[in-house]
Amino acid sequence: MKKILTLSFAISAALSNSAFAEEAELLEQDQKAKNAIASKHHIAKTEDIEHIVVTGEYMQQPTTVSTNPKQPRLPLPAYDGAGYLKTIAGFSIGRKGGAGGEPSLRGLGGSRINIIDDGQHTYGTCGGRMDPPTAYVYPESYDSIEVIKGPQTVKYGPVGSAGTVLFEKDHIGFTEPTTEGRVSVTGASFAREDYLAEFRGGNKTGYVDFELNRSQSDHYKDGSGNKIQSKYDRSNSKIALGWTPSEDTVAELSYAHSDGSAEYADRANKGRVIENKGTNLLIQHDFNGKTLDSIEFQVYANRTNHIMDQFDKGKGLGINVRRATQGGHAWFDLSLAENFSLVTGVDFMLSKHEGRVVRPSDEKNSLDDLLQKPFNDNAKYDTYGIFAESNYELAGGNLVSGVRLDRWKTELFVAQKGKRTDNLFSGFTRYEIVKGDHQYYAGVGHSNRIPDYWEIMKKNHNGPGKAFDLESEKTTQLDIGWIYDDEMTISTSLYFGKVDDYIAIDDKWTARNLDATIFGGEIGVKSPITEHISTQVTVSYSHGQNDTDDKPLGQVSPLEGKIALDYSKDEWSFGLLWRLVAAQNRVAIGDGNISGRDLAKSKGFGTLAIFGGWKANDAFSLNFGVENLLDKTYAEHISRPAAGNDIPGSEPLFQVNEPGLNAWVKLNYSF
Repeated sequence: MKKILTLSFAISAALSNSAFAEEAELLEQDQKAKNAIASKHHIAKTEDIEHIVVTGEYMQQPTTVSTNPKQPRLPLPAYDGAGYLKTIAGFSIGRKGGAGGEPSLRGLGGSRINIIDDGQHTYGTCGGRMDPPTAYVYPESYDSIEVIKGPQTVKYGPVGSAGTVLFEKDHIGFTEPTTEGRVSVTGASFAREDYLAEFRGGNKTGYVDFELNRSQSDHYKDGSGNKIQSKYDRSNSKIALGWTPSEDTVAELSYAHSDGSAEYADRANKGRVIENKGTNLLIQHDFNGKTLDSIEFQVYANRTNHIMDQFDKGKGLGINVRRATQGGHAWFDLSLAENFSLVTGVDFMLSKHEGRVVRPSDEKNSLDDLLQKPFNDNAKYDTYGIFAESNYELAGGNLVSGVRLDRWKTELFVAQKGKRTDNLFSGFTRYEIVKGDHQYYAGVGHSNRIPDYWEIMKKNHNGPGKAFDLESEKTTQLDIGWIYDDEMTISTSLYFGKVDDYIAIDDKWTARNLDATIFGGEIGVKSPITEHISTQVTVSYSHGQNDTDDKPLGQVSPLEGKIALDYSKDEWSFGLLWRLVAAQNRVAIGDGNISGRDLAKSKGFGTLAIFGGWKANDAFSLNFGVENLLDKTYAEHISRPAAGNDIPGSEPLFQVNEPGLNAWVKLNYSF
């Protein structure tokens, strides 16, 4: 109770003084107009890197948070997308070790968050979620990240009930011969090292875009000095070749490859191989016509390959799984009237999961034996969708609406085997209005979600076999908000939702449907104090109730607040970030989702971080920081059990603790 009162007092005091940190704006726009193709779909965005460290994100448009991943931020993200998303209000990350964290948005995790990797769906493969989709995302290599909270878009494939996350690249063209690029190096405690190199070059008829990055870290220590099994090593590369026959057309063919390994504190298995290969073809054309504005076609194919084992521990246990996904879409932007625009399209996705295994009881159970065994099919998903999303200027505001129909065909090749077909409807409508410095919005959205691979592979609640007869999960949610932007900025968003046939998983690995209620919201306030000093406060809260069993919903994070103070003058910036998390007493021990289950009530905690930066010129910047400055020992509420943390000399742990004091420095050079 004392920690909750402390948190409430700190937030209230900060708000009453209009406390808000000057969040670094996305990236100072330094567009090279002479190089840009002036198109709403493909504009060359060579942007300057700010020296200010981002300590939080706030909503600047209804339901949407947009951010620049190339900008330094606090806390220092892990190499993957989950580590980045934790800096956005409403997100929590279930820690397993140093990598492979499981994102949760507003208390909803797993496939309830629709992750789009530059237009592609890339699904994880591991049955134990070593590699959620964000594990294959290196955030800094993208040009923008956009989070659409709630079921408030139908454009990007199957609708995410919690929200949609877009990791996006710019598809650029040039009007004259141009070369540009960037390199960055990051070093941190626990032998953390990150390297990134990007290059773009071309002329008016074509371009090449190349990137290469690597991240690695040793096991980290918590605030008590215990080593947490968390070592990882990751590398990513991508090359894209573009053809721009005119200022209105771009065609791009790209190939990407990521590979790595990781160790986790929540399990005995090691992630020996975590690999993804993908090919993508994108075509965009602007007509600039009276009715048809533009078209976009994209087709892609990717395959994830994952080996987890205990061979290094002398146990003949190894599993090799992989998942192949092909997909694509065709989008058409239309202007049907002066005040009415529409984007409509079709998309498809075909995905198959397969695996092979060796066990200690097998006569041959080495790594070589595993790699020589044939793969067996586990499950297959085929889906086809059609959608329409419109914007209609109405009564001084905008009415944004969308409808979507998905047809799913699912086949199970193990246990009871079988096929199922589902026709799922999703949609939303939202009214937005601007009055001076104020924006208001209210929207209702509905999403219908098929049980994913990890859910149907759990035990059947109604009998033997797999949970293949689970009902689809249906979420209907109200989202409202107010945004004020002047010298002070206030951003608020509230939601209330009913979930029919929510898919829950218990500690016996059994999946079942139940009904649930969810509500909560986020608030952010920023305000300058002086010409050089500014503050920021963000608060997020989620509440989940299992209506079927009349008890809390599992895996819902507690009330959280962040208070930041930032000083910036000339080429220097400094600041501090105070994060406060309340205790979580509303728990459902043993209940949760594919990401994890409630372990116990959790204690509240607070952490302090400091940061600074020096921007020598437009090309070179230096940033540095120290996180968990007081070296506290703590764990997030939705962290995993530390069942696999068997490093010699470490004490037995209940949960996977967060890192202790962590110092870092980052160098960036652009040309």
